[in-house]
Amino acid sequence: MKLVLKVWSRNEHDDGGCDFALVELTPAVASLAIRRIGALKKQKETDEDVYETYFWNDDAAYFTPWLNRSGQPSDVAASRGTEETLEELGINEAELIEVPEDFQPLEHRIASVECGQMVVREERVTFAAIPKHCSFYVESAEVPVARLRAVAGAA
Repeated sequence: MKLVLKVWSRNEHDDGGCDFALVELTPAVASLAIRRIGALKKQKETDEDVYETYFWNDDAAYFTPWLNRSGQPSDVAASRGTEETLEELGINEAELIEVPEDFQPLEHRIASVECGQMVVREERVTFAAIPKHCSFYVESAEVPVARLRAVAGAA
């Protein structure tokens, strides 16, 4: 299952080209996230102040669908197609949407990032990264444990 998640920047003036995150939520990724949530819950048994844990992770591809309209006609058309797909699927109303398996942002609209992470919380995971050549984090919307279990159970 492919998910597109909204992304927020910790820098109010820049998002590093990371408006959305595309995550291929496979049964293996979902199972790993569930195991990590379980490990966090065990940690909370010994220290109730544990809120979240961070794991190095590159499962999210950060991108922006918007293209400078002065680009090549084929790029502008492809970019419009990506924008229209996201709008049709309701990205403006939801923070997380499922997209068709063939959905892929334009390669040159995928942001370069450093320090990709899966952030594990008690009942959900989110994805975070530092855009290349920046000094701030971006973080995606959360994927609830119910969706993780549904995908992991589908294996």
